[in-house]
Amino acid sequence: MAYQPTEKQGQAWVLAREGPKHVLLVGGSRSGKTTVFIEEILSRASMFPKSRHLIARLRFAHAKASIWMDTLPKVLEMEGRSMETMDGSETDHYIRLPNGSEIWVDGLDDKARVDKILGREYASIYFNECHEIPYDSVSTVLTRLAQKVAGCPNKAYYDLNPVGKSHWAFKVFFQSVAPADVFGVEDKPLTTPDQYASMYLQPDDNREHLPDGYIEETLDNLPEHKRRRFRRGEWGEPEGAVFPRWAIKDVPEEVQRRAKRSHGLDFGFSVAAAALVDLYLYGDDLYIDELLYANGLTNTQLIKRIKAMGLTGVIYGDSAEPKSIKELSDGGVRIKGAAKGQDSIRQGIDWLLGKNIYVTRRSYNIQTELQNYVWETDRTGRLKTQPIDDYNDAIDATRYGAEAFMRGAEKFKQKRIRGLV
Repeated sequence: MAYQPTEKQGQAWVLAREGPKHVLLVGGSRSGKTTVFIEEILSRASMFPKSRHLIARLRFAHAKASIWMDTLPKVLEMEGRSMETMDGSETDHYIRLPNGSEIWVDGLDDKARVDKILGREYASIYFNECHEIPYDSVSTVLTRLAQKVAGCPNKAYYDLNPVGKSHWAFKVFFQSVAPADVFGVEDKPLTTPDQYASMYLQPDDNREHLPDGYIEETLDNLPEHKRRRFRRGEWGEPEGAVFPRWAIKDVPEEVQRRAKRSHGLDFGFSVAAAALVDLYLYGDDLYIDELLYANGLTNTQLIKRIKAMGLTGVIYGDSAEPKSIKELSDGGVRIKGAAKGQDSIRQGIDWLLGKNIYVTRRSYNIQTELQNYVWETDRTGRLKTQPIDDYNDAIDATRYGAEAFMRGAEKFKQKRIRGLV
């Protein structure tokens, strides 16, 4: 059967097709945002022969499970087509239509995958669940929104369940601000604000396609913080956030001159990013500045990047990687292994929670992590005492770097106990 959108979904589809270059659909869970965009991408692929289109999520495993194995086959079935009748590759996760157009499904959490993405040009790029995707990844992939196909305008699509208003999507689509990159200083007004449009879709707008009782029995019975996001689609920080209170603020000159300073490094390569942060402690105020956040860096490349920054202080790194610490040390980087024990994560978090945390404007990856780093929950939804092991590359680097401050405080405490101060 053909795709039959609801009235509101039909409006969203028209916006995707006839609207500006960048279109965001935002709102609650199961509101049909993904279906609208995938249907439009299939339509564009059918309409413009040999065009190429990308559907991307942060994690490839999530893109495979939710798009490749679920929504894309369902939308094809609604159109009387099927994945089995399509040319393409189950290995590389793309389908090829009879007219030569291709639709690729991929993740942005692996350097090899990103390199393949950057090796092709696209007529459409769809960032699914973009609240998970760092702005740096989005801006990099958008450089490949450049396939020239006669009559086919390049389009970028985005969807999300809303998170905090400090997220780049809120800045771009609701404040008309271009977030600063790692080398930038401050946000700047968009040069083409008329090329961005957004629309809200809520579960009620998709009621006729949902199982009976899903809204009343499932969404309406969620805890208030989850109803806000998944039922009503409201912007706000997630419940259960490990760091619920933090602000965006650049390091004042006085703090730069007088604060205690430290650096933290979390090693990463494929899924995890290598994250290097600069920390300033001034009384109870802790400023975090993102110096590096990248996938796929070898230790040799990491040494080169760090030395080019001209850092003079000691860097505290993940002691679980003694080989990497030795290689960086042999390469001329001043680095020490941070303490890592059974309670080190919780101790570091507890120390950080006792500070007023400020994140510099250019540190978008840290901001993304803070917005998504939450306490684990049990089967009943109750919060546990340990955080999830995700969205924590820069946060782990911050904990390592903070050890310099914690060590100094402990030494002072012991001296005071012994009457030496």
